[in-house]
Amino acid sequence: MELNDVKIQQNYRKIMEDIKKYSPYPEKVKILFVSKYLNVEEHRTLIEMGYNYFGENRAQLYRDKLNEFSGEKYKNIKWDFIGRLQKNKIKYIISSVNLIHSIDSYELLEEINKKAIENNKIINGLIEINVSKEESKTGVYIEDFKNNSEKYFSMSNVKIIGFMTMAPFEASEAEINSYFSNMRDLKEEYQKKYDYVTTLSIGMSNDYVEALKNGATIIRIGSKLFK
Repeated sequence: MELNDVKIQQNYRKIMEDIKKYSPYPEKVKILFVSKYLNVEEHRTLIEMGYNYFGENRAQLYRDKLNEFSGEKYKNIKWDFIGRLQKNKIKYIISSVNLIHSIDSYELLEEINKKAIENNKIINGLIEINVSKEESKTGVYIEDFKNNSEKYFSMSNVKIIGFMTMAPFEASEAEINSYFSNMRDLKEEYQKKYDYVTTLSIGMSNDYVEALKNGATIIRIGSKLFK
């Protein structure tokens, strides 16, 4: 992929303008640069442009990039994991991950906690909610989470600081707003119980405006930055 730094900067500024226009608290919103399609050299170019907050969705590529971008020069870069995480791949990310967005089951949460204990780490995580109940997607249904919520907050080494979801790609604007509104309500409900539940990772390149209107604190942007 040929990276056009002028176009990327223009797109980034446009998204920043949308954050100020649509978010109820723009100062809390972060743009997560979805870098899963970039190889190491393309990623290096982005870093040299000044970007430092990235989301990867494949654990082994995450590991390879971390190996490449280690050392003092890269100390300010934050790496989130946003893809489906297999239990046997946790070891690749556990020592360096900033935030895991995709904790899609209690069983996965238990395994992350186990690996965090072994590595003497406290991991920040988000529960992935299947807000639309699509069979093709992983994630916890809202009602199932609510029925068992205490156990998700009981881990010694994983701190659940919020929630993540993806709206169906073919959903209408009204449907997307409904899904994201449900996510905002969920986050606000649990923030009253646990004051550290402050993060709502909703919205991607095609629906981030609706996400901003519904209180997203992280929007995951990939293709929108490159077009």
